[in-house]
Amino acid sequence: MAQDKDNSLSRWSRLKRASAAAGEVAKTAPAAPEAPPPELPPLDQLSYDSDFSVFMDKRVDQGLRRLALKKLFGDPRFNLTDGLDVYAEDYSLLEDLPQSVVATLEHARRILRGPDPAPQEPAEPEQLADAASGAQEQETRVTEAPPPPDEDKEDKG
Repeated sequence: MAQDKDNSLSRWSRLKRASAAAGEVAKTAPAAPEAPPPELPPLDQLSYDSDFSVFMDKRVDQGLRRLALKKLFGDPRFNLTDGLDVYAEDYSLLEDLPQSVVATLEHARRILRGPDPAPQEPAEPEQLADAASGAQEQETRVTEAPPPPDEDKEDKG
């Protein structure tokens, strides 16, 4: 087992030195002169059927590439929404329920909960003032109640 470990370590070391030497050679080698960018069609003549692969060349300016892609994805064929996109619709504009459904729901509510209580007529302002003053009187009576007797005094007496 020790022999296998030595062989794998020596192999790793040998490959590591070889890759480092190859990297140094690559750094010192002169770079090949860059070829001019490919011939590009005018942006205003591009359509969905045009060949956009020439704009993907790494020698093409990134701004020009973005303009070409903007032209491509501006086509209405890319403006289709996915039918599975749950949040694509506006649910704030719902249609009203049909009158037959409303009547059925109202009937079911009456059956399950019983009849509606009689609606109360709104109170007159004078009645509201009297009720408020009565509540204040009751509060003062509660706060003016005598304190409870001490239990210690009863035990001594």
